[in-house]
Amino acid sequence: MVLLHNIATYMESLPLEGGPWNVILSLFDVFFRALPGMLSADVSDMADAFRIIACVLKIPGLSQQKSILEPFSKIISFTIQNCPFKLGHLMDLCLLCNRAFTKERDRLLLPRAAIFELVQALKFKNVLPDENLILLVQLVVLDAGGTLNPTNIASDLFGTGYDPNSVISTNAADSMKHHLADCIEFISDLHTISKVKSNMKGGSSVALNEDTLGGLMKAGIAQYVALEFTRSSTRDFRAHTRYLPWLYHPPSSIQQGPKEFTDCIAHIRMLSWLLLGSLTHSAMTQSQSSILCQPIPIDASSHIVDHVLVILGGFAEQSKQSVLHMSSLFHTFILCQLWTMYCEQMALMNPPQSEAHAIASVTILDFWGRITPGVLQLLSHSKVLAEMVNLHFLSLIEALQECNSTVLSKLFPMWAPVLHCYHSQLPGQMQVRLQNCQNWIPPVQTKEELAYNSTVLLQWLKRLQFKMGQIEMQSSAATQFYTV
Repeated sequence: MVLLHNIATYMESLPLEGGPWNVILSLFDVFFRALPGMLSADVSDMADAFRIIACVLKIPGLSQQKSILEPFSKIISFTIQNCPFKLGHLMDLCLLCNRAFTKERDRLLLPRAAIFELVQALKFKNVLPDENLILLVQLVVLDAGGTLNPTNIASDLFGTGYDPNSVISTNAADSMKHHLADCIEFISDLHTISKVKSNMKGGSSVALNEDTLGGLMKAGIAQYVALEFTRSSTRDFRAHTRYLPWLYHPPSSIQQGPKEFTDCIAHIRMLSWLLLGSLTHSAMTQSQSSILCQPIPIDASSHIVDHVLVILGGFAEQSKQSVLHMSSLFHTFILCQLWTMYCEQMALMNPPQSEAHAIASVTILDFWGRITPGVLQLLSHSKVLAEMVNLHFLSLIEALQECNSTVLSKLFPMWAPVLHCYHSQLPGQMQVRLQNCQNWIPPVQTKEELAYNSTVLLQWLKRLQFKMGQIEMQSSAATQFYTV
């Protein structure tokens, strides 16, 4: 490792003009091909190797020695599999490779090496150090135009100054595009977070929390997919038509059996993660990004309603079938929260007098105008169900209040009687919570408050991300422990 440090320091001191670079490049080709065989799996730092590669990628005429890229890619793969690294260093290598070569295959070789390791980890075919896994997700999301919502621990990994508006393309998102189906499978799999937890490699200097790693990864991949869906909607190919064919074809009232109920749960979970990714992007970039993240068209609202109504209509009968069925009400109310805030964000991103603003605002009211009767029907089944639904509904109202929802004041007169549908007098604690909601004064949206609201939204999304992950993990483990 001392040798690598000395070579890196020497190379950084050399002027790039002149010199027998052809000979030096040939020697480096031989050196880097032999290097992996000399490294042991317990190597703790490959930063000097990355420094040398960065120097070599700046050498004039490197495009004539493109065979050197293969050993470079193997060094990157070895580092990702075994050693901690800095995200900025990997981004620099991808950027320099893009600049040094003209052919697409050569330009994308190094980012593709990094993406290959990420995809293998997403398929659980290999196990990467926990930090490296998060950094690779961040590499892709940054290149797509977003950034992760960091936990207190993960923020130390990303460093400071990573502004999505100023990050230069590393081609990581383009390389990941070929694996979009794998990303969707990762998000939609109920057992993903349990698998991530059981496969944690450890060795992290900052000790990523085993209960948050899976949720953070899912949210990051969901943000990337949401951005890709948004881009595809501006082209002839609409990704959600290919990858979410069920979105516009919810079960009819005749088809609503056990299979359709289970399928709807899966679809609702998938939509929730996509909306979480989209809202995280909006909040992290404070809607100043070059892309407006809108993976699900507003006109899909009626179809989302149909999916929600399948759960509300079948929950009384189906909830006793399994833990997954029991959790369906959690997923459903979470989706309702996210869709409400998603439509609000779409409205806020457009001028108040614009048609887009009006459509998004009307969509929320229409959405709840159709959902509320379904809630009332579920309340009428039994006292136990009524208490359960009331808790979910009250939590939803509190969540919208926390996020400074602009439509809550319009919906509250319709919702307050729902809570009293079964109980003429609510239990003491619920009554206090409801009274706090009734006393809430809706905010006036000003430019100064928008930045504050983004921070509030991020905190809410962070907790919701954790809650969604916990519910999925508990469902995967077939335990019946849930809290509202």
